[in-house]
Amino acid sequence: MSEGKSEGKSQVTAKGRMYPGMSQDERTVFEPYSAFDIPADLRTLHGRYDVVSTALRVRNFRYAEEWMMMMMGGWLATIPELPAKTGLAKVVWETAQAADILGKRLPELRCGRKAATASESANKGFADFIEAVSEPESPDLTIEKLTGIFDVLKPHLIQVYEKTGRETDQICDAPTIELLEDIVRKARRHVSWGKEVLDRLCDTDAKRQRRQQRSSQLRAQLEVCGGVTGELTTASA
Repeated sequence: MSEGKSEGKSQVTAKGRMYPGMSQDERTVFEPYSAFDIPADLRTLHGRYDVVSTALRVRNFRYAEEWMMMMMGGWLATIPELPAKTGLAKVVWETAQAADILGKRLPELRCGRKAATASESANKGFADFIEAVSEPESPDLTIEKLTGIFDVLKPHLIQVYEKTGRETDQICDAPTIELLEDIVRKARRHVSWGKEVLDRLCDTDAKRQRRQQRSSQLRAQLEVCGGVTGELTTASA
């Protein structure tokens, strides 16, 4: 009897461990494994931002994306250069998608049902900066329009989004990190396109000077207000 049990035990061992089933025929055989065979999750808990801080930053980000979408959409009718007009339309669409996905993230951060439509400027200074970016209206100011977005605002947002992704909780805030990575990927493409268009538009020293002057003015204003989150310093500008 003991020999039979021993033989059955050795057969099970030879086949591997048995996953329970309704009957012997339904059991699944799998090889024994060690906990060390499972790749370790090297991310760490407790990033720089808690849920409340992350929610505030997402509202700040959404504010910037919403206003970019609206100002660029308004410019489409006033930009005479056809290549710039058609290319900008796609940027407007993808910026609108960014604003939308940031809004959908807010209820997941326990901000309440109304948070899906909420956006917030970090301070009055940033709201004034956004107003300054949107000021050019006439058809002869395409350089000033595009410079504010593609030389100043979008590069700033990319920098802040990437910094947020590095510093926030890598596990608990993984959804925010992933959506910011997707926004950054598209924003980098936008900036590359915008700079190429500006390089072609600025084909004289006078036009290049206009671009440089516009960029310097807006960068100074952005630094004073602290950027999209109000935390920008000279070292990180």
